Amino acid sequence: MTVSKNVSENDRRRPRIAITHVRLGWGGSEKRVLWGIQALKEQYDVTLITAGRYNLNALNDYYGTDLKSSEFKIIQVPLPYFMKKNSRMAAIRGALFQRFCRKIAGDYDVLISGYGPTDFGRPAIHLIADFSWDRELRETLHPYPPGAIYNNPAIRKIYLGLARVLENSSGRNLFAGEDLMLSVSPWVSGLMKERYGVDSQVLPSPVPGDFPALSWDKKRFGFVCLGRLVPEKRIEDIIAILSGVREKGHDLHLHIIGDGDNQAYITLLQALISRNKDWISMEGRQQGKEKARLLAEHAFGIHACRGDAFPGVLIEMMKAGCVVWAHDSGGQSDILEMPALLYKDNTDAVYKIHRILSDLEEQKKIHRRLKALSEKYSVESYMERICQVVQGWHHA
Repeated sequence: MTVSKNVSENDRRRPRIAITHVRLGWGGSEKRVLWGIQALKEQYDVTLITAGRYNLNALNDYYGTDLKSSEFKIIQVPLPYFMKKNSRMAAIRGALFQRFCRKIAGDYDVLISGYGPTDFGRPAIHLIADFSWDRELRETLHPYPPGAIYNNPAIRKIYLGLARVLENSSGRNLFAGEDLMLSVSPWVSGLMKERYGVDSQVLPSPVPGDFPALSWDKKRFGFVCLGRLVPEKRIEDIIAILSGVREKGHDLHLHIIGDGDNQAYITLLQALISRNKDWISMEGRQQGKEKARLLAEHAFGIHACRGDAFPGVLIEMMKAGCVVWAHDSGGQSDILEMPALLYKDNTDAVYKIHRILSDLEEQKKIHRRLKALSEKYSVESYMERICQVVQGWHHA
């Protein structure tokens, strides 16, 4: 077949995709964005739109991607200087970010929001990973701690009003059926249907997993917990639960892996740990081989967040060979599928952990089952699915 010489540049060029994320840090949504770029960069001209600081080498090291700056473009949204180095004023940051994205949305063939519904002013694909954008639901699942400025109704009203003015919304209804919503778990998909009447496909996050293979009898009789050190992760509940398990005669220890920028919460944790320093250690943020070693050499893991949409850290611990427990809410039950590993409150957690820690054969059985369940959440599966979704959306 002969290609006409009159084919325009627009017809010959690769489709342009913009993937947006307001602030790249060390959480699950960033993982979806980076592995999305990894998957799409071969077929599309990809641009990442973000705000704040950006270090590609550090992101690659942490999330396991292998992205090069020559393989995609990046646009950093201009923000006031005081917003670039901290996580505060999220509503105003988000408003300015969406306003900028709307301004340049027409330059792209496909738009993908990597962090919740984004008002691009035109139909787009939206990755729904949590409900940080739904104030009522967010504050139900993760209420602000007592004394927080956000709890002052008058200040909160003024603050959110300013954010709405700055955003200057397009007025589009993102839930009217023109946009494509991709929920990170069946639990999120169910809430999207219940609250917004939207049918959304389920696209689980990618969870890289390259861990040393240790037999059960080689593992240490201790726990790990993993993730950002912020109030909604309820690390203090983990300490209380495992203190109760220790009182039942189990000589276990705990490694807390992660960091955060909520200094008040970090100070609270440090005080708790100092009173229990004989069995608790804070490891800070870990990555690569050291993180893999810490997880793989321990027998058990725990995740205390309530209403976590898709706790990827839970799957990481499963891939490392840990027997894990989590609160019976959010997406945890979608992942674990075992009532013995899901608890309703701290007392229930102590009982269920004590029971399994007292039964070596049950530990080995659950260990094998969780390893098998974790295999569903591979980066290869995520990359294949997101390519299929984008191709279908672009050609629709």
